[in-house]
Order: sequence, then structure tokens, then C-alpha cells
Amino acid sequence: MAVVDSKHPAPITCDLNSPGVDVSAPLDDRDIELVQQTFARVAMLGPNVVGRVLFMNIFKIAPGAVDLFPFAKCDPNMWGPGSRLEAHVIKVVETTATAVSLLKDLPTLVPVLQGLGLKHVGYNVKPEHYDVVGQALIAALATALGDKFTEPVKNAYLKVWTIIKNTMVGDNYK
Repeated sequence: MAVVDSKHPAPITCDLNSPGVDVSAPLDDRDIELVQQTFARVAMLGPNVVGRVLFMNIFKIAPGAVDLFPFAKCDPNMWGPGSRLEAHVIKVVETTATAVSLLKDLPTLVPVLQGLGLKHVGYNVKPEHYDVVGQALIAALATALGDKFTEPVKNAYLKVWTIIKNTMVGDNYK
């Protein structure tokens, strides 16, 4: 049964529970709908809130990751309004929102992700760091979506994250 939530500013009209989503199957239209509709809900929290939760999760999973952000590590107001880390987390969430919006336009999205991946090589990001970000993203989404973060929704995000990770890593580390 589809959840009809048409009065909400970010309506969810697809069924979040059924059918299940196989993470090993190719990304399909339903996966994209699950991600786009639920991410619209997440985005309503604001990029600074979502980004802060994401990065707190990253630093919790991998405390050494803060070393990749020297501008944050040395800032006693690291999480404060107007900090460089706040600006960065907002940019990350806005970029994620753009990627989510382009899931049905892979010819546009793929070159953007490839370029972003190449840029991250210069920031000393390693392929294994993408797994940490993926775990942190899933945890942040679970927090933000609450009971709307069902197993099919989680699996749809895992499929999307795998595409993002594989595209950003690409041939950049060979």
C-alpha cells in the first residue's frame, strides 16, 4: 500500500515498505523515487543540520578523519555558525541534493561525480574513506528519517551510494 502524504511540503507517495529492494540489483526507477522523495524530507531539516549530523558521524566512525580538514581541526569554534566546517558541510549536503536530483540524468551526473572524485584525490581522500562516508550517511539518514527509514529505503540509498562511490573513485587511484 502506497503512503499518500500529499499535505506534507515534501510528500512521499511511494510505498516505503514494499516491495523490498535488492542491493545487488541495478538501480531502478523505484529506487530513485524512494531516494528522491525521502531526501526531500531530509533536506527540509536544512543543509547545516544534515551536514553536521553527517560529519559528526564521520568523526565518530573514524576520529582520524578530522585530520583531512585542517581548517576545522584548528578551529575552536569548529561547529559554530560561520565556521569553515559549517560552510563545508553545507556544500557537501547541497552537492548531495544535486546528485539526488540528477539520478535520472546519469549523463549529466557522472562527469560531475568523476570530477569531484578527482578533486578529492588532491585532498588525500583514499578509497576506503568512501566507505566511512557511506556508513555515516546511512546513519544520518536513519536519524533524519526515523520510521520512514525502512529496509527498502536503506537499500535504495546503499545502491545509490555504491554508484556514487564507484564513480568518484573510478580510475583515480590506479
